[in-house]
Amino acid sequence: MKVAKDNQRSKGFYASILLVFLTLITLALLLLNLEKHKIINLNSATVNVIDDREVLGASVARVVKTNHGLEFSCQVTKSHLDRPYCELIIDLQDLKKQASFAGVDLSNYEQIGLWIKHKHPTQPGTRIELRNFNHDYSTKENEVILKPNSLQYLEAYVANPVWLKMNDFSIPQWWHNSHNLTLTHGGTDFSNIHSIVIAPSTQVQQGNYKLTIERIELKGQYISTITLTSLLIMLWSIALGYVIRGFRTAVKVKVEVPEKLTQTIKFGAMSCPLTGALNRIGLRKCFDQLAPTDLKNLSIIFISIDYFEELYSKNGKNKADEVLRQFVNKINSTCRSSDTLARWNAEEFLLVCPDTVISPAVDVADKIRKAIQDNAWPNEIKITCSSGVAQMHDEDLNDLISRANRALYKAKNTGSNRTAAA
Repeated sequence: MKVAKDNQRSKGFYASILLVFLTLITLALLLLNLEKHKIINLNSATVNVIDDREVLGASVARVVKTNHGLEFSCQVTKSHLDRPYCELIIDLQDLKKQASFAGVDLSNYEQIGLWIKHKHPTQPGTRIELRNFNHDYSTKENEVILKPNSLQYLEAYVANPVWLKMNDFSIPQWWHNSHNLTLTHGGTDFSNIHSIVIAPSTQVQQGNYKLTIERIELKGQYISTITLTSLLIMLWSIALGYVIRGFRTAVKVKVEVPEKLTQTIKFGAMSCPLTGALNRIGLRKCFDQLAPTDLKNLSIIFISIDYFEELYSKNGKNKADEVLRQFVNKINSTCRSSDTLARWNAEEFLLVCPDTVISPAVDVADKIRKAIQDNAWPNEIKITCSSGVAQMHDEDLNDLISRANRALYKAKNTGSNRTAAA
């Protein structure tokens, strides 16, 4: 008996030493914050420009490779187009692969840095797109099908270089409207980036737009902070389980702590970190938990902030983020307790309304619309929203979401601050 107890103490001692050792290594990795970097070689990359002359516009774009970088200029000229445009396209290729459209996997990077010198008199804003190729939604014959992970920023509010978070990129609504999206492929995708696009913002005015791109770099962590934190929680949860097991009596004790911690991690991964609303993974989980009887009278409401791009460009990212958080809080305090809110895109949200036919769902949408209109917003900003409502018929969830999305844009096309039913 004594030998057995000594062996048990010895095992406990060595397990404690191992736990402390692994904890110190994990903490060291957290503190060191080891980063990986990737520099886009602008000299060897294939570079070209496009402008709106291809659709009978009048804007003219040019690019020249110099020792200082890529000198890009665009004479933006008004024409029959509502939004004249020009773009600088930097093609990326993985030379190790012989297949066409073999891009670069940037999914493990967290930020992209741009060294850009602007030479235009005004600061109209800059748009960057990371265009991804995926056989599920792309074709080799039509490069327009490349998914444009997009972000716009005002150079007046940032330093040079500017570091942009990959999590802040989103998919433009025109791309969603042009494709039959699914919950699987509706979000951003950086797994096979085929090209990087630099262009004036969509709100650019007529004039001469000039800039020099000196450097493009990406950075990320070899091991993410979330992974290391999860590892620490797992180690100490296991240790806590052994401690409780050592002190248990003949009655079997069920240890709940590790399970709850694991659930917290999973829930965090299903939520938008900015607003607290579900993300698309959380939305999928929400749909999976619905019973077949819930689908019979299921309605969804697509909600979009009106003129969000103007709000972003006039007030900056921090104020726009504050508006988004307050917007979600207002919806949650206005909708019913049975409804579930998810963030679909940058300024778009999807409200799931189980056991609700179309008429009450429209009432909920109108109630939210009026609450948003009457709410007091930061800096006395005026915020309105538009909504599209659809009820489940003999169809799948993707078709239901598409119908609600079309109803939303029916509301937007007939004027802001409106609700439309599919």
